[in-house]
Parts: sequence; C-alpha cells; structure tokens
Amino acid sequence: MKDSIANEKALTMLLEKYNIKPLQPFHLYKKRRVDSLQLLPGYNFEDSNLEKHQIPLLSWRFNRKFLELKRIVDNAIVEDVYLFRFCCMGSKDNWSLSSLLYREMDLFEFIGNSKIISVQAVISDDQVGSVILRSDNNVLCSIEFGVQIPSGTTLLERHEIIANRGVTSDLIVDAQIPQSSIYTYTHKGESRYTDVDMELFGFDDLDIDHIRSAFHVLKNPDFSEQLRLQHKHLFTLIQMVFESNRNADV
Repeated sequence: MKDSIANEKALTMLLEKYNIKPLQPFHLYKKRRVDSLQLLPGYNFEDSNLEKHQIPLLSWRFNRKFLELKRIVDNAIVEDVYLFRFCCMGSKDNWSLSSLLYREMDLFEFIGNSKIISVQAVISDDQVGSVILRSDNNVLCSIEFGVQIPSGTTLLERHEIIANRGVTSDLIVDAQIPQSSIYTYTHKGESRYTDVDMELFGFDDLDIDHIRSAFHVLKNPDFSEQLRLQHKHLFTLIQMVFESNRNADV
C-alpha cells in the first residue's frame, strides 16, 4: 500500500475533478483529531461505538471483482445460489483474524443480499480458522482465514459462489492465487502492476478501494449512518465467532 499522504492527495484530486466539496476536513489514517473526518476501513477501529468523526468504510465493496460477483448473483446469471466458499490469507504485519473476518463476512452479506443469522467456528493458535455462516435467506458460507503467510506477502484470497445452476469465482479457472496484469523483473527485484483503475493507476487494490469508498462517503454524507450500523453488526458477528470457538473447546 502507498502512504496515507499519497492516498489523500489522490482523493483530493478526485474530489476536485468531479467538483465535490467536502463538508469538513478529512484524513485517511489514524489521527487523534475530532475536527476532521477519520475515513478508515472499518476493521481499523477497535470498538463498535465510534466517535462522530470516525467513519468505518466498507472499502472492499468498491472493488470491481466483488461488484461483478454481486451483479452475477443479482441478475441470476447463476441460479439458486446455495453456497459461498471463501478463503482469505494475510500476513500478521497487515492483518488480524478479526480484520479478515470483518471483511469476509461483510462480503458475504453484500454479494448475497442477506444478513448472517448464525455462526459456527473453530480457530487454531490464533493464527488460522474456519467458520460456517448461515444467512437469513438460507444460504451457507464457509470461510477459511489465517495470518500465517510470510511478512510482506500480498493478501491471498479466493471467493467462489456455487449454485444449483452455475458456479462463479473472482479467480480464473484453475488459478491458485490472484494474478497481476503486468510483471517486471529487474535488478531491483520483481514489480507488479494492475490496470483496474486508470484514474488511480499505480495504486494497489487496497488503496484504490480505500480512496473510492472515502470518495463515495464525502460525496454522499448521509451514507455514513448506514456504515455505522453495519459496523456494529459486524463487530457483533466477530464476537459470536470467537464465542463459538470457545464453546467448541469445552
């Protein structure tokens, strides 16, 4: 990820380009200031009860691959969905089990147009876990998640949707890990580039999602309350996951 200053400059550029004037100052990193909005992915906040200036972004909802998965489900391109199968692995320097769960459970509800009503989980050594979720429209979701991959490794993830008629995924057939558009191999090592967003070229996916979601909130300030409600809901679900794991150990 790029530094927060670069992200804020890119966001300012987008606001100016589309002639959007924020109602108050903002920043995209943790900072003890109540006179400006703190726009961060929701898992960065350590509590479900937020201050008025803290806005929990659901930034992954702006990622093109997840929007496409949602479109496929919404338009019944795959018919009668009954199972979501997710896998998400990060490194400890960037992720925790809670932050991975926060993101993946919200993706299940976002793509599936549903709310989670039950959880069953097993977690091993605070490093890896598996959870089974059921939604209010009777769809199941299995999530395998962990923080065991080496430091500096980008997030490894796969999201598959299985229906009575059709299967879809955010990875191409037979791919094991996410692919990049361009690879360069030089004396300085390997570099990867994507072309997912021409306005924000050079930023990685996580930065692009962060900037786009912050842009959306500044453009639509009333959306903040919906984000707060979902944030509380996701915190409750995370507590349920760890409680389920403790009960499984009894």
